[in-house]
Amino acid sequence: MKKILPVILVVLVIGGWWMTRAPRQESTSSTTTKTQTNASSSTSSPSTSPIDLGGFERRAPAGNVQAPTDADADGEMAEQVKPASEAYSSAEEALAAVMKGSKDFDDSILEQFTQPGEDCSWCPQFYSSIRDLTTNPNTPQDQKSYFSELLAISGRVENIQSLTDSIKNAKSSTEADVYAEALELTLGKDDVTRFLGDQLSASNDTLREASVAAITNQGSRTSVEILSKYVKEAGDPDAHCSIGIGPCEVIPDADARPLVVELVQKRDEMSPVWAKALINSGQEGLSELFTILETSNNPDSDRALLKGARDHVNYEDGIKETIENVIATSKNPAAVEFAKEIQQDLNEQDTQEDDGTVEP
Repeated sequence: MKKILPVILVVLVIGGWWMTRAPRQESTSSTTTKTQTNASSSTSSPSTSPIDLGGFERRAPAGNVQAPTDADADGEMAEQVKPASEAYSSAEEALAAVMKGSKDFDDSILEQFTQPGEDCSWCPQFYSSIRDLTTNPNTPQDQKSYFSELLAISGRVENIQSLTDSIKNAKSSTEADVYAEALELTLGKDDVTRFLGDQLSASNDTLREASVAAITNQGSRTSVEILSKYVKEAGDPDAHCSIGIGPCEVIPDADARPLVVELVQKRDEMSPVWAKALINSGQEGLSELFTILETSNNPDSDRALLKGARDHVNYEDGIKETIENVIATSKNPAAVEFAKEIQQDLNEQDTQEDDGTVEP
């Protein structure tokens, strides 16, 4: 009996594993079959044929899908996502993957198609199919959103133009919003940014606002140049800050930051919004702002420059030493006041972390 007992236990364990495993395999097989069928019908004539998308349901928010992982240098699990140009060998194969990913808004698929580059030989055919699916009236709205985002992050002017045209030609504000929300996520180089800049003269408010948001997200010198010209001509000191886009939300890269410094130093009606942009770039940008303040002899103008800027401070490593140095050495009262406000925020944050009310 003692010899038989281990055998029985092994059989029971294997049987339990099989019972939990078998339904999952069946479900996966069924999903794959549906995806292949949908991709085939969409590729044949996506702009004219009814689309059977297999009962699309957005089941989870973007970012919850797990990609294959490997251990990184610190021993932590890090996502390993292959670029689309490496992951797929044809437009048909890529389209099948995207159709499947659109069923649950799979972020890992979108990441594969983030600016795949010009070396992707099958991309023109693939993006042609995606553009057709995006504007096809039979495509469910959530999938339109997925396909539209894929176009926005492609880094290709023709795909961004497809989104802007779709906003202009939308049959309703709801449909226009789908394309506009995707346009705001645009990624690309200066050619894309300049194309978006051309849309700022559009009479369509939805298109113009989405284009401002998209340019805001670029953070390049070209985007700063375009936004500076736009807000100056508009003559609105708010410069879209109240709706969370425009210069106030720009995070300038290293090439753009010198231009932002110049815009702050102008001390005109737009300088306060560019001061916020400078702070957005982190400890280095904050230090540059304090350097600008040290050359000023007008505390009232400095306080106007810093109005609302506190909310843009990034509490990162190095900032504590920066503000302590300003408090100890600065001769500008406005700069010292601003540094003390930041110090107070840091102290409150440290207290909350010690109390366990916020994570460090």
